[in-house]
Amino acid sequence: MLGTIILITFSAALLAANIICFIKKKYLYLFVPCMLFLPEYYGVDLGNDFPIFTVARMMFIVFYLYAFINRRRSFTLKGRNIKSVPKEFLLIGGYFVFRIFSNLYYAGTYSQAVKTIFLIIFEQMLFLIAFYMLAPTKEEIDKLFLVIVRVATVFFIIGIFESVSFVRPFDSLYTVSRSVINEHYVRLGLLRATTTFGMPGLYANMCVLVLPIIIYIYNLYHKKRYLVSVWFCILALIHTGSRADFFYLPVIFLVYILVFIKDKQRLIPFIKHTAVILLSLLLFIGITCGGNPYFKYFYVGTGKSILNEVGFDFDLNEGAPEGVKGYGGNDKANGANQGGVGSRKVQLSGITYTLNTSPIFGLGSGALERKEVKYRVYDKWLSRPAIDVGIVEVVAYEGLLGLIGISLLLIALFMLARNNLTYLMLGLVYLLTTLNTVNMYSFLLLFVAIFMMDYKERTSLG
Repeated sequence: MLGTIILITFSAALLAANIICFIKKKYLYLFVPCMLFLPEYYGVDLGNDFPIFTVARMMFIVFYLYAFINRRRSFTLKGRNIKSVPKEFLLIGGYFVFRIFSNLYYAGTYSQAVKTIFLIIFEQMLFLIAFYMLAPTKEEIDKLFLVIVRVATVFFIIGIFESVSFVRPFDSLYTVSRSVINEHYVRLGLLRATTTFGMPGLYANMCVLVLPIIIYIYNLYHKKRYLVSVWFCILALIHTGSRADFFYLPVIFLVYILVFIKDKQRLIPFIKHTAVILLSLLLFIGITCGGNPYFKYFYVGTGKSILNEVGFDFDLNEGAPEGVKGYGGNDKANGANQGGVGSRKVQLSGITYTLNTSPIFGLGSGALERKEVKYRVYDKWLSRPAIDVGIVEVVAYEGLLGLIGISLLLIALFMLARNNLTYLMLGLVYLLTTLNTVNMYSFLLLFVAIFMMDYKERTSLG
């Protein structure tokens, strides 16, 4: 009953927000967060032959209509020749050509390949065109970043809440009949936070992808509330139980110090703010550990599990309080009897298998569900239920053509961002996230779209 009330209330509020933002010409600020944060299982199931008609995809249609009505520029190839198109845009075009062509090879064999082609065109190509037509200014992009930070902060808090309470409010939005990834793993006695992202690793990636944006917004407005957002971001990351993303945090802060901070006037406040955030987190964790053995086991065990990834050998089941079955989690999901870095190394062998089997076109979209993706485990090629590395996903599904396509897009991403340090940081963090999960294309294409607008303003591209 409560789930139904949440579903109806949330859907009604979202519908009202759609109408209001469309009329007030602020739809970009609603659509983009929904594109990033709404779950795959929230929508209408039209059958296995079609992609789920998610609420986010309904909003894509509204966004395209909105962009057409409120466009500042028209998208046209008339009067242009290939030499007049910036090479960055040509690389982006190459991405679509290679990915679509790779999936066309399997279009007559697997329905998933057809669905993938449709989604590439509908959610990526048309999105870039619509964003280009709207041509948001720098001020509008900054406001968009601000909205993303505010929404993400709410998701940080909800993620922490569901981890400690085992109450998952977003499960109320599960409206489709088919099975969609929505994991419920317990690790060290607490639930691994996922919110709407279906997997703890994807939710953790969201945390680290938004972190540079929070830092940018803080430097823009200098309000302490955004330091609080950083605090919640790191705590939410802890509650995902995703060890790989912890290693990205020092990379982000180190790169920020080396690249962004050029003088003591900026260095000293940055170090002070970082110290305050970390010390307050440690104080919070210390207090909760002292008052509750379950929190103590979770936080201490999390620290031990991270140290184990760099060579230590702590027994993660030691000290488990009554009712907790030790470390738990999904560390054996890939059949390698090892989690974290070990399982990712095993999955890299899937590239070798694919290149030996079907190097040009890969195994086809949906190969994992068909159990055609295989890894080298115990000297045998075995199928396993997960792909947790972005490059493995690309090669396994789309072969060398897909790999060339995504490489072209990433090259274009960094070329577009080369004069903007914040954007370069976002590109770097996105690359890091592909080391521990599949590609998060909604974030990637959003970054490409925003970087295109920055390029437009810098070059006065018509």
